[in-house]
Amino acid sequence: MEYAINHVHIRAADPRASASWYEKIFNAKIVSEREVMPGTITIGMQVGGPTRLNISSQPEGSSPKRASAELHQLGLEHFGFHVEDLEAEMTRLEAEGIRVVLPLTVTPQGIKLAYIEGPDDVLIELVQAAA
Repeated sequence: MEYAINHVHIRAADPRASASWYEKIFNAKIVSEREVMPGTITIGMQVGGPTRLNISSQPEGSSPKRASAELHQLGLEHFGFHVEDLEAEMTRLEAEGIRVVLPLTVTPQGIKLAYIEGPDDVLIELVQAAA
């Protein structure tokens, strides 16, 4: 059996504000908003591919502990977006005031990458394929 990633799921203090950020920064589209677990909302988003981005509020009684948008954490560290022109993207994101965790870096294979901090302490990698 083959497997494909169905979605990435983020817990947010304010899912609607987080969803608005992904709409503005990555042209994500809200495709649904519903109660999945009692007393919570989950906003489903499409971001240019088959993998969905889900952003949910925390269920009542959840831990208030927050993640950290830093490299080299145990557990899920980050997720990534493909971009066509990383230099232009970094200029745009920095103008938006988005925190850069790792500036544009070129790997020995010619792949360009950078890391930024998204809402809810989410670490996001931006990747441009080698020319």
